[in-house]
Amino acid sequence: MKKLKETKISGISLPLYAFFVAVIIVVTLLGKLPLDMVGLTLLLVTLGHLLYFIGEKLPIMNSYLGGGSVFTLIGATLLSFFHIVPSNVIGAVSNFMGGKFGFLDFYIAALICGSILGMNRNLLVKASKKFIPIALITMVIGFFSVGLVGMLIGNGFADSVMYVSMPMMSGGMGAGITPLSQIYAAGLAHGNQAAIFSQLAPAVTFGNILAIIGALSIAKVFNKSKYNGHGTLVAATKEELAKPKIKLDAQQIGTGMLFAFALLMAGDILNKFFPNIHQYAFMIIIVFILKATNTVPKDLILSIIMCK
Repeated sequence: MKKLKETKISGISLPLYAFFVAVIIVVTLLGKLPLDMVGLTLLLVTLGHLLYFIGEKLPIMNSYLGGGSVFTLIGATLLSFFHIVPSNVIGAVSNFMGGKFGFLDFYIAALICGSILGMNRNLLVKASKKFIPIALITMVIGFFSVGLVGMLIGNGFADSVMYVSMPMMSGGMGAGITPLSQIYAAGLAHGNQAAIFSQLAPAVTFGNILAIIGALSIAKVFNKSKYNGHGTLVAATKEELAKPKIKLDAQQIGTGMLFAFALLMAGDILNKFFPNIHQYAFMIIIVFILKATNTVPKDLILSIIMCK
């Protein structure tokens, strides 16, 4: 009993978390869950952290199958597949994340800016020299491998590349297949973004699960190998790894958010002239150039890190 009282999920005591879950279950069963920012934020954050917590505690899952990260993906998929979460709620979540509400744009803009600008400049340049060539080589190999296997099983090279290889390489749902499905819909004669998204989703979900499990397996097998960096991609000094000291300030957070959103809009402007390249890609390029050229003042960088 004492252990249960001491248990916390994302820093929240178990009784309080149980209250959150109970409220969500009751309000959903009554059909009264607000399908707006308040209701959907409570639903997504509470269920997401709960599934992650369970995945981290399951014996085999936490050691060999990716732990909380994979269990969250599997759990969310099962909740949707078995209609445990009502279809109208799932539709509202889709709109909230990537539809008319565009929460993902809000989140991704801050994430991209904060992550890249918050890195040490020297470390970023060193990592890029090693990472970019390997990333390009693996993408090319993956592209043609999936296409050739697709041909062998009768699925076709182009179809396999478009609906399996590309979504897997895109990374995920938000900044991955959401813009990718938009690009496909705009380029195809009778493209339907929602229908294309549903075709891309299984590949990216299954691909991410296998990637996490595969990376974990390789790390365990080569645990004592000299080639195992144990999470360190490139050798770095203490100065390069040091994180800036941050004191939260509401005004600075607001400034950082405005700057991040302005860079996303800059990506939208470039996308207007080069529609085949998504605005997220342009934004990443812009932020990378700003960081590499040391253009952004230190105070502004701290503001952007705060809003991440």
